[in-house]
Amino acid sequence: MAIPNVTFLYNHSLNDVVNSGGASGDGNWEVLDSVNDKISFQGTGTNDGDPNTSKSVFVIPESSSKEIPDQFINDYSESEWAKVYLGGSDANQGGGGNNRYVYGVYIDGETSSAPALQAWDDDDHASYDLEVLGSGTPASSMVRAIATTNGAPGSEWAGTPLAGAGVSNSILLDIAALSGAKMLYWNMRLLIPYTANPLATFPVLSVYFMYS
Repeated sequence: MAIPNVTFLYNHSLNDVVNSGGASGDGNWEVLDSVNDKISFQGTGTNDGDPNTSKSVFVIPESSSKEIPDQFINDYSESEWAKVYLGGSDANQGGGGNNRYVYGVYIDGETSSAPALQAWDDDDHASYDLEVLGSGTPASSMVRAIATTNGAPGSEWAGTPLAGAGVSNSILLDIAALSGAKMLYWNMRLLIPYTANPLATFPVLSVYFMYS
């Protein structure tokens, strides 16, 4: 079994629909350049297509926790923000809801394990010490995600805190190993506690699977 090719994509529309175009995307789904593009969580002052030379900040809550309301892709090739309209939950004053087809990965062949979504400090995939990932405590990670390949998440979904490879702090994107090419989906949010420090940080999202 050759290693499958992996393509990350995002839904750049208000339509909660599947990606019909495989690794190329379609009229709703666009390919995310996994080397140069970045996912960005922002306040409500940025619009789709705005230049990426500036962005809207988010104010840390005075108590409890609050979800950052807007999500964007920093589109490197276009030098602009591409809004991920359906991202996030309706919990904790978030800007999302019961949306299933938001982020995805197209894997073009068989795997010998179910693909899992993980978050790490960097592409060494060796640590999760960034504050946004819980400062070494995975359960405190601010990055929350939920698999939606096999069903919608519900409007006020909480999500799993992502940090490292632990079973409790990564999510399986499907229920079993893949027998062939398939598109897998998830939704994601950033939940900021009142104890957080101001930050601009760049953790790495990875899809992990085994093959033979």
